Amino acid sequence: MRRKTKIYKDKVRRELTVERTVAIPPKLAWEGWTKPEHIACWWGPKNWTSTVYEMDVRPKGVWRYSLRSNNGDGEEAYCRAVYQEVMEPSRLVYIDSFTDENWDVVENSEMYTTVTFDKVNEGCKLRIITRFRSVEDLYNAKDMGMVEGFSDAFDRLEEYLKMEGNYGDNNFKRWNKNCL
Repeated sequence: MRRKTKIYKDKVRRELTVERTVAIPPKLAWEGWTKPEHIACWWGPKNWTSTVYEMDVRPKGVWRYSLRSNNGDGEEAYCRAVYQEVMEPSRLVYIDSFTDENWDVVENSEMYTTVTFDKVNEGCKLRIITRFRSVEDLYNAKDMGMVEGFSDAFDRLEEYLKMEGNYGDNNFKRWNKNCL
């Protein structure tokens, strides 16, 4: 059953906040978000495939990835994120941009993104805060599929991390190597 995803828009700050509490420990959520072999299995909307080309999770490190619809509709979206802050296990800050196939940033596509991982009784409260260049870009985020995509990604992350049932330090070693 899908947990409730909360959506907030702040016109003054030009920010979209998507948050959800997931029934997984923050440590696993962090690892699921910062290890390329794991994020490739859940990042993006359902029925989309994420390919990670590079993921260097440190300040000034780069994450290059693409998203492609499983049914072949539409173009593959190429993206590059450059990490600004990495505060394990609680906070990631990066500038995410659309790119062309050569990884050159598409002009004016930069989104300042903060991801937080907060321990709560139910597991981990995940929060993605995306700051846009303009209020218009903020309001176009829904039309771009960002709200649904982030909600689906939270579902996929939680399902992926719960695949093997119980959580422990060795849980990642037990994960099914095939993505959902």
